[in-house]
Amino acid sequence: MARFKCPRCGSALIDKDWENLQETADGGITIDAHPIYICPESTCGYMKRSEPVPKIIAQQGKDQLLLLYPNNRGRILDLRDNVLFQEIHYDSILARGYWEDYTGNHDVEVLLENARYNEASDMETPNLFEFATSELSQDAFLCWLMSWSPLTHRSLDENLHHAAVDFMSMIFNVHNYPVPVIEKIEIIRQFKGLDILAIINDTYAILIEDKTFTSNHSGQLGRYCNAVAEAYPEMIQLPIYFKITDQSHYRSVEKTGYYPFKRERMLQVLKRGRERGVTNPIFLDYLNHLEKLDEKIHAYKNTRVQEWDGYAWQGFYQELQKELDGNWGYVSNPRGGFWGFWWKPLGEQEYYLQLEEQTLTVKLEAKDGVDIHEFSRAEMHKVLEESTKRNLQVQKPARMRTGKTTTIAIRPDYLQTTENGLVDIKKTIHELRKWDQVPQVN
Repeated sequence: MARFKCPRCGSALIDKDWENLQETADGGITIDAHPIYICPESTCGYMKRSEPVPKIIAQQGKDQLLLLYPNNRGRILDLRDNVLFQEIHYDSILARGYWEDYTGNHDVEVLLENARYNEASDMETPNLFEFATSELSQDAFLCWLMSWSPLTHRSLDENLHHAAVDFMSMIFNVHNYPVPVIEKIEIIRQFKGLDILAIINDTYAILIEDKTFTSNHSGQLGRYCNAVAEAYPEMIQLPIYFKITDQSHYRSVEKTGYYPFKRERMLQVLKRGRERGVTNPIFLDYLNHLEKLDEKIHAYKNTRVQEWDGYAWQGFYQELQKELDGNWGYVSNPRGGFWGFWWKPLGEQEYYLQLEEQTLTVKLEAKDGVDIHEFSRAEMHKVLEESTKRNLQVQKPARMRTGKTTTIAIRPDYLQTTENGLVDIKKTIHELRKWDQVPQVN
């Protein structure tokens, strides 16, 4: 019996039984059989499994219907708002309200085709950038956004055009140039290894090196500038180091003339675009992607310490950098690695401090011509004595392994937390600042 139209060719679908035979390892046969909708057109081939149609068994007034599914599952269908509510046992639904016997003649399949699932209200929309996570995917977005900046594209999507110009203006302005009216843009990917090269009005060369989860290395940034200068000697260069995650510092980046265009700045551009009416799903997906990433990095503020992931530790270490002159990064080791923060406290001591997530460690570096075993033991005793005097609360490690670096003391509870397990930043920094108190000489 014809019921629905084929989504491919528009022909009326017909009901048919379908079965699939599979031979088992022991020589037996299993049969998978169920009804389907099938397109009668031989050149089409569309098939769709026909799921059991629920039965309407009760109603509340004219707007509430109770649908019975296989295995005694029930759903309420609200006809007024066209909403289908979550499944529970149908007896539970009947026990929670006054239901009457159903007396209508609704076409259940038509009702379900148009109904909205109530569960969807709490679901997040699938985001392209949750799957397109590589730097190449992000490069594609940046190229796509810049391609909307020419004045001619204003007629295609005015709000998106203005958002693209906003992005371009940020690039120009951080290099202390006013953004021109963009009449021409040429975008080249992977120019001599550079992620993105954008030529604006045959006058400006925007160099974008995109570093999502990596950082600059081997003098690559300077080589890119030289390569562009050789190919386009008359161009004014505007180098950008695009970074949506974080790194400990950008000294080597800035030294080569690149401007660190970080996540916070990109979020400003994208949020302004949304506020001014951009509705393009690619644009909004990328904004949503960055907002989620930003939430993860700032999760240390409102998540119990025991639940922190790598992003939360990065956010916490960035907060520490505001008070302590240190660096942070991922430290790999045979035991799986960790996010660490290291600095040398004030004073003339030999050791430095390293936070290995929830543990504070006191470290020594090996020196040429010095017996590391004797040196480590002597320094460990000094640190333990100083800990007793100044309440540093460190202890001797269970085992002292000597190598390029040696841990001579640890404190597993340096993090100060509130009653609900959240980090207390001020108290934690106060504990770490104790190491800056230079001991008095008798």
